[in-house]
Amino acid sequence: MKTKHVLLVGNDKTALQGIAGQLKEVGFESSLATTQQSALDKLREARPDAILMNINGEGVGEDLLRTLRAEGDYSTSAPVIVLTQRGDEDEAVAAVEVGADDFLVKPVRSSELGARLHIAMLKGKAAEAPSRAVALRVGPIFLNVDRREVYMRLDNGEIRPISLTKREFALLRALMARKNVMMSRQQLVDEAFGQGTKINPSNLGAYIHRLREKVELNPSAPRFIVTDRGLGFKVVD
Repeated sequence: MKTKHVLLVGNDKTALQGIAGQLKEVGFESSLATTQQSALDKLREARPDAILMNINGEGVGEDLLRTLRAEGDYSTSAPVIVLTQRGDEDEAVAAVEVGADDFLVKPVRSSELGARLHIAMLKGKAAEAPSRAVALRVGPIFLNVDRREVYMRLDNGEIRPISLTKREFALLRALMARKNVMMSRQQLVDEAFGQGTKINPSNLGAYIHRLREKVELNPSAPRFIVTDRGLGFKVVD
């Protein structure tokens, strides 16, 4: 089996060399790029199976991500995973909104890094079109529209996946797409399930209750999905 090749991108060469050592431990080859241009040059030389971007609070290289995900000579469907220090998760989420596929909070064990890369490469096959995932975030809740995945970032930095039903996901997506905007029951039903759906707006409370049980730390005192009994529901940061 051909050894998988990972392109490491970041402005800290020493940090990249450390990550390269971790990748070698779990069977990956890697090359390093400390500037956007060198990353593009290496991308032209040989298409990597995955790209790791190491960020340190000084910018994630959004221009590079847009280039990788746009139509053009440098476009690639290779998965992009962002590595960030604890405290810089907002920047990592911003990177996902631009075109990255996932992020990890350092320090990361070699085994975990390898596992995430394998999973990402399985999801993003080389023959597929470049990803244009739509990412939404409210507080610690992160939603990837294209993958239909929801995650919650815990206080210790752990990223925990949340399993939602199809209707729960549709509700959360509709609410997060209009963050801080109060939506009436009818408006929420229409935007989540489509106009003409048979779901009765008066029954929406039951769905919201079950959704809170999955995404709120204290469902009985919801912090993110709030209710105004006279108006409807909204999500807030």
